[in-house]
Amino acid sequence: MATTLVYPIIRTHSHLAMKQDKSVMAFYRVPNVPVTITDKDKKLEHKVAVAQVLRKLAKNKSFEISLIPKDFLLEEKMKDFSAALSPDSRELGEQLLADTVEKLTDEMEIPYQYDWLVGVNLLKDTRQTNLQSLALERFTELSAFAAKGVGYELEIPENWFEDYKTSEAAVYQILSSLKVQRLTDEQLFYYQRMQFLRYIPHLREEVTANRNLLNVTDTLIKVMAGGFLKLESPYGSSFLTILPIAKTPIIFNGFHLGEFTQRFDFPVELRINAEFLDKTSLRGRMERSNNRFENIMTEAESTATAQQDEIILGAMSLKDLMKKVGDKKGSILEYGAYLIVSASSLQQLRARKQTVLSYFEDMNVEVSEASFDTPYLFQSLLHGNLLDNKTRTWSHYVTPRGLAELMPFTNTKAGNRVGWHIGRVDNYVGQWESLEKAQRSSKNIVLFNATVGNKENIAGKQTKNPHILITGATGEGKSFLAELIFTLTSLQNVKALYVDPKRSVRKHFEAVVKDPDFKKKHPLLAKHIKSMNFVTLDSKDESNHGALDPIVMLDKDDAISVAKNMLNYLLNSNKNIKVTIDQVTAISEAITAVVERRQKGETVGLKHVLDLLLESSEKEVRSVGRFLNSVVQGSILELAFSYGDVTGLSYDKRVTVLEVADLALPDDKKQNQDAIREDKEINSTVLMFALGAFCSRFGELNRHEDTIEFFDEAWVLMKSAEGRAIIKSMRRVGRFFNNILCLITQSVHDAESDEDTTGFGTIFAFKEKNELPDILEHVGLEATKENLEWVNSMISGQCLYRDVYDNLNMITVTNIFEGIDPLLKPMAGTVSSELENKYAA
Repeated sequence: MATTLVYPIIRTHSHLAMKQDKSVMAFYRVPNVPVTITDKDKKLEHKVAVAQVLRKLAKNKSFEISLIPKDFLLEEKMKDFSAALSPDSRELGEQLLADTVEKLTDEMEIPYQYDWLVGVNLLKDTRQTNLQSLALERFTELSAFAAKGVGYELEIPENWFEDYKTSEAAVYQILSSLKVQRLTDEQLFYYQRMQFLRYIPHLREEVTANRNLLNVTDTLIKVMAGGFLKLESPYGSSFLTILPIAKTPIIFNGFHLGEFTQRFDFPVELRINAEFLDKTSLRGRMERSNNRFENIMTEAESTATAQQDEIILGAMSLKDLMKKVGDKKGSILEYGAYLIVSASSLQQLRARKQTVLSYFEDMNVEVSEASFDTPYLFQSLLHGNLLDNKTRTWSHYVTPRGLAELMPFTNTKAGNRVGWHIGRVDNYVGQWESLEKAQRSSKNIVLFNATVGNKENIAGKQTKNPHILITGATGEGKSFLAELIFTLTSLQNVKALYVDPKRSVRKHFEAVVKDPDFKKKHPLLAKHIKSMNFVTLDSKDESNHGALDPIVMLDKDDAISVAKNMLNYLLNSNKNIKVTIDQVTAISEAITAVVERRQKGETVGLKHVLDLLLESSEKEVRSVGRFLNSVVQGSILELAFSYGDVTGLSYDKRVTVLEVADLALPDDKKQNQDAIREDKEINSTVLMFALGAFCSRFGELNRHEDTIEFFDEAWVLMKSAEGRAIIKSMRRVGRFFNNILCLITQSVHDAESDEDTTGFGTIFAFKEKNELPDILEHVGLEATKENLEWVNSMISGQCLYRDVYDNLNMITVTNIFEGIDPLLKPMAGTVSSELENKYAA
């Protein structure tokens, strides 16, 4: 049967709402406070802060708190994000963004995220308190009452909200510590309308196109068998049930209802209606309850029933509450908490309802099914309605500190608001059997956009540091994530460089795109991979000789500086050679001459510098030329020496994969002057001057252009002073040049430097068993037993993720793109591996 409900709100202005009884409430969105599920200290700090805010609302009498699962707006986000795609990969990028919407919608029906909302009753301003004004206000109230009795309504003044400015300002000031935001007209309308569109797919733009208050309730509500409600709207239909929290744990500490509600793998809405009580009326009720408890306890002691402990705890809690009521400074709240579960079908709703009941039953929390009361609860829980006879059926009494124990205004969100899907937040503190189960258990989507770390004026962003750190042991998933982010970021309007000492990316990518089946299924992706500029720095391949020639790839001043450093380092590192001033001068003059010829358009390179030295009329200059020429020939240094007739590393290529082979950098123990370095180490170090110059130049060439460098196996660089200098210079390019460095390495210690405090704004920390305490310290958590167990529970493919908003969570890294998947999984399955899985049970 159809049910007609009375909507409580009759007028709105910005974030203010006038109700049927002419009282007014102000509505605010409370930004989610990121709290890691194992961070007890931060949870306690948050609860204390919330309690202080709630106490100050006592004179406002009543308020409501809502945890609202709202549409993730995935389609709108992906559509908007397409504007960040590069023109040369737009078609592929739009295809993947469309796939994101399709796959996540197929899985979740309606991808969602959580918002916290708070509504507070306002007091009418008392600017005029003389007898005449009070009499006029009382007369107006009586007139309104009389008019309503004969079927008339007095007209509400257009400026009705003016009478609440002072009260609203006071409430806003109280809530300011929670960083609340006043709702706009559109937002208040949308939150109201969402009450009648629960779990119904819709576009926000369509819903808010006509914000007439009459459109809020444009939904037919039907009562179904079993007390379920069916919502039928122009956008579709859904089913819902309302489950009041009937009995909470006697030991209330740790009953984080706001946190628990967000752990389900389907959306659950939480409503909390609260009212400050008059202590005089409360004392009588509490005394009667205390007498009943004493009688029950006396009976329980004589029978030794199993409920005796629970009864004793209940009596102690009541006495504690009575003591607080007696404290003139304390406040007591009556509140009700209600879970609203929605679904697309009755079958799905029944399953979700049972999941919620079972979850809280395991916590010794009684949740009432309230089947026959659902229509009345729906009415009573509409925004603006206070506690009434129906909702008080399941009310509880607490102090403001007790209500804060429910952990309102927190969440476990991770990632950017718009970007590529890279995984899900994992709120389970145990260990999963498989990555697939971890993924299926969470609908908490993680989006990532590597390019926003260095952007200004982003609401809520806690760091201006753009750099990214990915750490973890071999096989834990760091390269999988790095290559996923690189592949997806390469579709954006950004210049990307991937430095790959392992030489695995090019070999595997090219093998995949050569597969006829792959090219047939994913032609756009195959084309994109082929368009990448793959450069192999392998001196054994003559086609790569000169790729890092500084005279070819750098501007005049940088070319001269880097070339001098390279040649002088080669000479000074050999203890058997005594370099004269004339030789150093000759080298400098030769370099300058060749660079100037290059500036005039001649095809010249660093080998011409050696030729000039060899052709010198001075014997000692020819000798140094012969030495340098002999060192270069047949060594890794041939990568940096050419006659200028090579393409070199191009800055014009938008996406480059740079392989580095046969590097032999010295360890820290060889950094002192007395240590003897091997020729390979000297040559590798010299080559790093050229590589570092290229990378720095790559990042700072155009400060109005986004650039990003990925350094895989960065420990190869970090183990020497010269390698660390390269990383250090890249980190310092940073924000000013819109450059981002993504460091991929094994240990969190690789990111540490006493000389460099620029740090990393984004951290992905995969498990490294020998560094669990260090990982926790690096992400800002104490190495407590609980935290250590939590981190140790991570399986391959999971990591701790600290984002630019300072959210810290465990996430399950997930690639949802069919075409990209084979690019990230170089290890093909074998008969042996298949047999292991076959008999896993």
